[in-house]
Parts: sequence; structure tokens; C-alpha cells
Amino acid sequence: MRHDDYEFDDVDVEEEGELFNVYDILPPDGTILEMATAEEMVRAAELEAKHHALQRIQDSNFQLSGVSFKELLSEFERYEQESMEFWTGVYSRLRIPWAWTIRIDVANGPIHVVNDRDIFIDEEDFEEYDVDDLLDEYEED
Repeated sequence: MRHDDYEFDDVDVEEEGELFNVYDILPPDGTILEMATAEEMVRAAELEAKHHALQRIQDSNFQLSGVSFKELLSEFERYEQESMEFWTGVYSRLRIPWAWTIRIDVANGPIHVVNDRDIFIDEEDFEEYDVDDLLDEYEED
């Protein structure tokens, strides 16, 4: 399945003015939409490295002075602006909705869909469990 299958100009509208739901055409996890350009791969890697660095700063539990906080806040804002500009360009080039979550494999280049659910967990497996039975077993221990 290619990203060309999701052209929004061709969306069937039953009645004039009726809207469609972008999640109805959301491809499954791992669907490769297209290959990233060399520039996109480099920029995505830079943004990911900066994201991880800022995340580590955020995760470390230390006190900041007012000046340090303002500097750090401005760095976070700058990162978010750079990230939004980059990803807006990628989404526009692919002509996909912003509501979809995508990721660039910075090592190999494919741009793929990443949904919110875990691809390694089969939702049907959860239907087998009775929560009340599990709670009863827990209380017995």
C-alpha cells in the first residue's frame, strides 16, 4: 500500500458538505509511505538527537534559577518550532493528514506510520482475561 492510495482529492463524499474522518483511512502500523530524502534523513536525525538531549535534561531532577529556566524554555521553544517546520514540510510533501503519526528511519530512509497502539500486542488476547478473576487471584496471594 503506497501513500498515493490516500489522495484526499479523490475522497468520496456522499452529500455536499459532508466531512470524512482522516482516521478512517489511517494505514496500519509500519506501513511505509515513501522514502525520505537525504536532507530529510539528516534533519530528522538532528531533531531526534536534540529531542533526546532535551528529554534527558527534563528527566534529570534539578533546580533552576529564573534565568536558567528562561534560557531552557527558549531552547525548548526553538526546538519545537524547528521540529514543526520540518515535519510540516514532510507531511505536505506526502499529502497526508497531520493527525497521522509518522516517523523517519534515519538509518535506512523509509517514512512509516506509527499509531498509538502497540503492534506487538494482539488486542484479541485481552478478551481472554477476566479482570475480576485476576483481582481475586491477586487478593488471595
